[in-house]
Amino acid sequence: MKEKSALKQNKEVLELAFSVLYDPDEALNFVAPSKYEYCIWTDGLSALLGKELGSDLTRSDLDTLMSMEMKLRLLDLENITIPEAPPPVPKEPSTYNFTYNYG
Repeated sequence: MKEKSALKQNKEVLELAFSVLYDPDEALNFVAPSKYEYCIWTDGLSALLGKELGSDLTRSDLDTLMSMEMKLRLLDLENITIPEAPPPVPKEPSTYNFTYNYG
């Protein structure tokens, strides 16, 4: 893709491109349809290779999880007990007719 950038390729397309090298002289070239897909594909390949996941999507997800963990730990400090098991599932309703008829 870098070689073709001289042909004034779209910058966004270059940011979504990656290659998988499967032989010293052979590669498969890909262009993801979106930044989200690019992150999913490259993080998935990195995970399979045992490498660090470094996409913006992964960093955002990790920040969310760390924030949730911190909030749960703070709840414990305020003597709010977190149950070990989930609450029981309620019984099914006798009817699923929950809507109001307008006519």
